[in-house]
Amino acid sequence: MPELPELQVISRELTDLLAGHSIKKISVHNHIVVHGLPVDQFVRGAVGEKVQKIVADGKFIILILEEHDIVVNPMLTGRFRTYDRYKKPTKSDMVSIQTTGDTLWYSDLKKMGRVYLVPSGDYSGVAGFDGRGPSALGPDLTLDVFKERLKQRRGQIKNILRNQSFVKGIGNAYADEILVYAGILPFRKRTTLTDEEIEKLYESMRKVLTRIQDVLSGRSLDEIAIEKRDFMMVHNRGGEICPLCGGRVSEVTANRFKTNYCQTCQK
Repeated sequence: MPELPELQVISRELTDLLAGHSIKKISVHNHIVVHGLPVDQFVRGAVGEKVQKIVADGKFIILILEEHDIVVNPMLTGRFRTYDRYKKPTKSDMVSIQTTGDTLWYSDLKKMGRVYLVPSGDYSGVAGFDGRGPSALGPDLTLDVFKERLKQRRGQIKNILRNQSFVKGIGNAYADEILVYAGILPFRKRTTLTDEEIEKLYESMRKVLTRIQDVLSGRSLDEIAIEKRDFMMVHNRGGEICPLCGGRVSEVTANRFKTNYCQTCQK
C-alpha cells in the first residue's frame, strides 16, 4: 500500500514529468474505480486543461489542473507509471491520462482504488477526504499538537497511528517501522504511554518517515510501483533478525493485516 513517503516522491516525479502539459485524452479501462461522475463526463471533463502540479495529501494523489482536480486514492494496490509511447492496457490498468508529454497510467491489481474528477479545490465528494488529521510530516504537526491529539485517543497505539483522523499518511507497514524505532510494542494501550515515550514516538515518526522518503527519492516510479521495500527494519520480516538488537522479529496476523515487532526492543 502506498503511504506518505511513497506518495510524496511519486507526486514530485509526476510533477517533473507532467507539469505544463495539457491533457489530450482520458481513457477509462475499468469503470469500477471511477466515482462521483458518470464515466462519459469523467473522460471529457478535463480534456484541454493544463497540468499545474501533482501533490500528495495523506494517502491521496491529486493532479491539480486549471479548472478541475483529479483525485486518486490508490488504496492497497494502486500504482502510478508513465510512458512516452503507446501501451496496450493490461487487466490491472484502470485509467490512462494522455498529455502533450507522457501518458500517466493508474493500475490497480485488486481494483480497490477510487478516482475522482472534481472542481478545483472541492473535495466534498471524495470519500475519506474530510475529517482527516494533519500530515504526519507536516510542519503544523508539532510535538505539542501531537501530544494533544494523542490524548484524545483510546485503544492500541498501532491502530491510532494508522487512523487517518489522527494523522494522515501512515499505513500498516510504516506504523510497524515507527514503533520498533520508538521501542514501543504495537499492542500497547495509548493510556499506558509515558510522556517520555510519547516524545520518542513523535520523534520516531518524523525520523523514520523522512528516512524512508530520502531512500525512495533515489528510485524511479517503476521501482516504487513494485514496492521494493528492502529498507524495512521489521515489517514483513517475521522470523528474521532485528537490525537494532539482533533479536528475532515476531509476527501476528489479524483482520488480514500483518504486524511485525521485536520483543527485545519494544516494551
